[in-house]
Amino acid sequence: MNRVSARPQTTTELRVAAARDQLPIVRAVARTLARRRGFLLTEIADITHAIDEVSTALIDAATLGSALRCSFVVSGSAFLLTSAVTSRRGLSRYPGARWRSLAAVTDRVLTTDLLGEKSGEREVVVAFIKQRRGHT
Repeated sequence: MNRVSARPQTTTELRVAAARDQLPIVRAVARTLARRRGFLLTEIADITHAIDEVSTALIDAATLGSALRCSFVVSGSAFLLTSAVTSRRGLSRYPGARWRSLAAVTDRVLTTDLLGEKSGEREVVVAFIKQRRGHT
């Protein structure tokens, strides 16, 4: 028998300038959504750390004037963040320590880059999933 959660999925979209001074806004939205869904403080700290790693990598790759676009989905015991920027160079193929750190605090990391609307541009997308522990 499959059980369906009575708690609906929450999706929140956020668009800010791809600049480091915007990170506190992204963090605040994530913390609020995770706290409202019962994530533990240590899990919220992991989510915040992951947001710092993802956002910093995307901001560093972003084309001047690009927006950092974030989609937060919180459903049941899962927190999913998908972030994207427009870039001319994309992300490093072997990102190193930043991505090992991200993998350590999340349950899954996904990256892709797609052709952008203009010649030479790419849409760089990074997503991560963090599961709430002890949830049945």
